[in-house]
Amino acid sequence: MSLFDKRIAELEEKLPHLDPAELVDWRQTGRSFLLVDVRQQEEAAEGSIEGAVNIPRPKLEASIESHMQDPQQPVVVFCGGRGRSQLVADSLRAMGMDARVLRGGYSAWRDTQT
Repeated sequence: MSLFDKRIAELEEKLPHLDPAELVDWRQTGRSFLLVDVRQQEEAAEGSIEGAVNIPRPKLEASIESHMQDPQQPVVVFCGGRGRSQLVADSLRAMGMDARVLRGGYSAWRDTQT
């Protein structure tokens, strides 16, 4: 296992996650949260989750607050699968935010919508 894979596995155990079905529940109940697609713009242009804000990973920490309605608002992040979103959520949590990861990323979301 590579060092990167080991780090991602550690974060998957440590960080709070939402399954795609839980994200649907949050939306249906009107829960306030910010949904962030951390993929590059060209990736997001191929498909994303309705209502998500695209903030690519390199710019996220510096600009996330400008997209939040409330500093206590939960932030749900996703990427294509699992790696980038784990790293972003860990960084946001270190900044004091309530960040969670969409389990399986956009791929898992897309699979539940078909």
